[in-house]
Amino acid sequence: MIKELLSQKELFIFDLDGTATDTEPCHYEAYRRTMEKLCPGNTIPPEEFLSCYVGHSETEIYSLLRKNKSVDFDDDIFFATRIDNLFKIVLEKKLTTALFFRELCILFPHKRFIALTSQRTFILERFQRIIDYLKIEEFISVADKPFSKPDVLADTSFYLGTTQEKCVIFEDFAPTLRAAKANGVLAIGVQHDFNRLSPDDCDHIIDIHKSIM
Repeated sequence: MIKELLSQKELFIFDLDGTATDTEPCHYEAYRRTMEKLCPGNTIPPEEFLSCYVGHSETEIYSLLRKNKSVDFDDDIFFATRIDNLFKIVLEKKLTTALFFRELCILFPHKRFIALTSQRTFILERFQRIIDYLKIEEFISVADKPFSKPDVLADTSFYLGTTQEKCVIFEDFAPTLRAAKANGVLAIGVQHDFNRLSPDDCDHIIDIHKSIM
């Protein structure tokens, strides 16, 4: 059924973290290693990461860590250490794109694939040097733009050159999926180990660890 719906779309929009790539375990591990290095005696269990920090901005996560762990650290040092750890882990894991993404590239060779991400541009560029994103021909980061993902989804003709009814988005973040659905963009939720999606969040849910075929 999903494949039939997808065949009617022209533009395939992908979030990258936790969607086209299963990076959330890498992000978690980078936060854990950084906390243990900069604040000895402290760690972040997976359950705490999921329930307390996922979905928050970086600045909010730092504030929550300080509050929950009763620690202090320099934001710039924490960020630099975390990013260094992140890419060490990505290389250790030999991270590649998710199976379902690779299958879509084969199933729909003539569709337009783009990335719509919240990754900062310099981080996105570093990922692009490591990971082969196959058919993705354009990478749009909203991290340093005066618009957000919901803004793009509210006016895909302006931002992406394609009407909403011809678009599908693959995304792991519930608020973005709800924004897509509200604007008539087919919303495919990507479930992984560090998010929780409900059927109300999107039109369909797929598992990042499984085939879409």
